Amino acid sequence: MIEDTIVNTHTIYCNPCRFYCDPYRLCRLLLLCSFIVLCAGCGRSSNAGAGTPPPSTATTDHIANGASSLLDHLADVELLGRADLTARCDHSADVQFTCEHEATQPLLAAEVGASSYARWSLAFGEQLTTDFTPLTGTETLYLHMRRTGNLMPNLYLVERDGDRMAVRLNAFGLRDEWSDVHVPLAEIVDDEGNRPDFANIVEVQVVLEWADMAGELEIDSVRFASVWREPVTIGDSSLALAQALQLDTGFAATPIADGLSAITQIQFTPDHDMLVSLQTGRIWWYSDGDGDGVYDERHLYATGLPEVVGLLYDAADGAVWLGGRGQLVHTFDGDQNGVADSYDVRIDGLPWGRHQNNTLVWNPDPDPFTGERGAHWIYFGLGSTEDLEVGGPYNASILRFPRDGQGQDALEIVSKGNRNPYALVWGAAPVNGEATWQLFASENGPDFNDAPDEVNHIRWHHHYGFPTHFGATFDLPADTAPTEIDGWPYSGALYDVTAHASASGLAYVSNPAWPAAYQTLYVGLFGQVFSEEIVGHTVDRIMLTPIETETGLTFRGEPSVFMAGLERPLPMIADNDGNLVVGDYATGVVYRVEYKQ
Repeated sequence: MIEDTIVNTHTIYCNPCRFYCDPYRLCRLLLLCSFIVLCAGCGRSSNAGAGTPPPSTATTDHIANGASSLLDHLADVELLGRADLTARCDHSADVQFTCEHEATQPLLAAEVGASSYARWSLAFGEQLTTDFTPLTGTETLYLHMRRTGNLMPNLYLVERDGDRMAVRLNAFGLRDEWSDVHVPLAEIVDDEGNRPDFANIVEVQVVLEWADMAGELEIDSVRFASVWREPVTIGDSSLALAQALQLDTGFAATPIADGLSAITQIQFTPDHDMLVSLQTGRIWWYSDGDGDGVYDERHLYATGLPEVVGLLYDAADGAVWLGGRGQLVHTFDGDQNGVADSYDVRIDGLPWGRHQNNTLVWNPDPDPFTGERGAHWIYFGLGSTEDLEVGGPYNASILRFPRDGQGQDALEIVSKGNRNPYALVWGAAPVNGEATWQLFASENGPDFNDAPDEVNHIRWHHHYGFPTHFGATFDLPADTAPTEIDGWPYSGALYDVTAHASASGLAYVSNPAWPAAYQTLYVGLFGQVFSEEIVGHTVDRIMLTPIETETGLTFRGEPSVFMAGLERPLPMIADNDGNLVVGDYATGVVYRVEYKQ
């Protein structure tokens, strides 16, 4: 995909395209990835462990007045104010701490040191029925709360045996004003990848600990939501960003979603719903409830994977495929509540490092290479493990996988020599006046030399040069035209993309409402990462010219800037109406580009 880690004078990003920013490697050392904040502070302990606050010297227990009623489920039940739950506050001896209304609307005021603690707990383990429906881990813990001062509370989910795991509430939206704090249970994981035993969760704790802090914390709602669902509107800042974009004459960009920082992929369902993936692993599902053509609601479809850079909707059964970090995962919403409850890992253990497996696309019907009917094959790229080293037998390749396949043995190699093919797209490119399905792939060039990035026309079992050859032409014998040897032994790119521009997102527009010259291939240039020279940050239109070679038909391309003013263009796709949709990884805004006569 993109250049490996995105750096400009204002912001430092982890580039999902050029390489995986491993929190235990480069990004941990440089603190480059914003998503590490989401993982930081997660830990597992037991009530006897070193991470547990010492025995309390001051404790308040409160059970609200009223008739007790046993709980047969936790999902979508307001837990504050119930007569049958036990609310408790405790603290170490050297803490200034007051706790009011602990069972109904807890108000905590505390001054805590690095070796002390103050804690509010809500226990429900004794109020569960024998046929209790346990949590599954697909829920989201919702808290409505506010803080003052510099409080940095940790949230713990406590299991029946005392084991517990924590996350930092500041990383999930806690602010000084009243805030909606959402903690997807699937994102609670410790440093070793362990998750809580959600079926045995019996208590929620909010703990002030591990640092000098002082202030107030107030909570007025606690519940486990089966679906994190929320209304959406477009912010004024996103509208202003759209107005500042520069497009070719006659075209206009409209923001259709925002608040999606680190967006990696976009998909549309046949009903015009939109799915987006974030590098942090969240999959948001947007819908237009009133049918006015504007998305007015979104819900969290899936989360919990460490990184997602591949997203593919399956119209055959409504499943969603996710890819990244050497895995391909088939997800499904079995109970049709909007949240994936089945995660079937179809491929695991593909070698990855600096790069990984990226964009997923279905074959056209029939498959142009081998003729299978229907959406039979999933095509995707798997990048090299190092800057100038291939890695394993599947790395630096375009691969395909059958929809009913299982394991690496079901993979087929389509092409090789593709250093980091972030995006793939099938386009109905005209050849002799007839539209023919052709596969194109973007490719990030090396980080530490000036070899070009590439956009390639992918041909069956061709080699595209990496790690020794780059670009549209190679070192050719004197008086030899490139078209005479293309494919022997390497195939050249459509054109030499500016080095370090990070050729990433791809889309092919065939919309008859667009001028004929604009019904073609588009590439997003994410921009430089390691180089000081500012390059890219645009969406370019590529005019394709078919050429005949001794190894068959291929194309060359002539680029021109189509869309400027973006910070980090990354995912691109043609929507159901044939218009171009572009996501900005940095600003989190998704734009729809239309031709306005």
